[in-house]
Amino acid sequence: MIKKITVSQLRKGMYINDLKCGWLNHPFALNRFKLENESDIRKIIAAGVKTIEIDTNKGFDILELKEEKRQKENSGLRKVVDQLDESKPVKVTAIEEMGKAKVAFAMAGEFITDMMENVKMGQHIELEQVNPVINKLSQSILRNPNALLGLSRIRTMDVYTFEHSVSFSVLMMAFAKSMGLSEQIICEVGIGGLLHDIGKTLTPDEILNKPGKLTPEEFVIMKEHVVHSRKILEKTEGLSQISMDIAAQHHEKYDGNGYPLGLKGDEISRYGQMSAIVDVYDALTADRCYHTGKEPSEVLKLLVKWSGAHFNPSLVREFIQSVGIYPAGSLVMLNNHHLAKVVDINENMLKPIVEVFLNAKTRSYIPRKLVDLAKLESIKILKVESYEKWNVQMD
Repeated sequence: MIKKITVSQLRKGMYINDLKCGWLNHPFALNRFKLENESDIRKIIAAGVKTIEIDTNKGFDILELKEEKRQKENSGLRKVVDQLDESKPVKVTAIEEMGKAKVAFAMAGEFITDMMENVKMGQHIELEQVNPVINKLSQSILRNPNALLGLSRIRTMDVYTFEHSVSFSVLMMAFAKSMGLSEQIICEVGIGGLLHDIGKTLTPDEILNKPGKLTPEEFVIMKEHVVHSRKILEKTEGLSQISMDIAAQHHEKYDGNGYPLGLKGDEISRYGQMSAIVDVYDALTADRCYHTGKEPSEVLKLLVKWSGAHFNPSLVREFIQSVGIYPAGSLVMLNNHHLAKVVDINENMLKPIVEVFLNAKTRSYIPRKLVDLAKLESIKILKVESYEKWNVQMD
């Protein structure tokens, strides 16, 4: 299908059918070709091209789903909440939700990757482009947050910045849901989470992706990403103060030793305080090119240890309530020597629903089976295990 689009909608993988300008006015050998990299997009913009024809049969379509089309006339966040796919999401198990959660997670990852590339080229963020992504994520969180929380632990080291943004957004929405906040606020914290690191588009790649500790001079430059995020998002029409606070305050500390403003205690908004907890939790549990991520249970202990200094103690307790003592995706050893993955959280956080798959004594795989530990008095979790130690993949 031939479709006419603006240059702001261009992305890698599209097939250019017509550049809509004379052959001498652009730097390409052909008028028809597939976009293989971001530099070609920059060349098109530099050539002064405004609109382009693409062939969706030969390449990607624009990043637009039915929800986005339906919401184009409604840029206000309240209307986004009013237009959720069903009037009230029906609560389901994490297993039942997993399929929809994977779609929402992949959509968010693709969106933030494209969005960061667009911002790097000087384009503004339009809230109506973010809304369909948050719609999908929030729907999944409201049905069962543990499906997305489990997925957010599956990470790739070389795309940390993008996956951190999605995981941060998921954790913030699960946090807000657990605290009983409204659907509108859940959406607002999700948007703030997804866009909180947008300022890193202005951080030099050699610093952003450095495989080791930053020098003091490099760290000063890295810290500027928070200010960059605030300035970029100030140009986003309709962005709520809650979303802005998350982006501008996620590195502030409760004792005043954070950055960029050194805010202290309640000088930091409630959502800024929440985002500081989420940022550290997600960063420490993620694998990076220079360190292996810690197990969630270990990081939760660190959050408690740092309460009162880095974090608001009452919010740390609320956060632990939202992810559970054994967060979804955790690998655990049961007292019957079976290795299992936590897939859902029960009211009794010591007794989650797990999927057993390995006999640790014989080191042999067993048929996968869901086990609700809350219904079994005799089977308990002995300890948290490492995926790396057992050489098994998260899935």
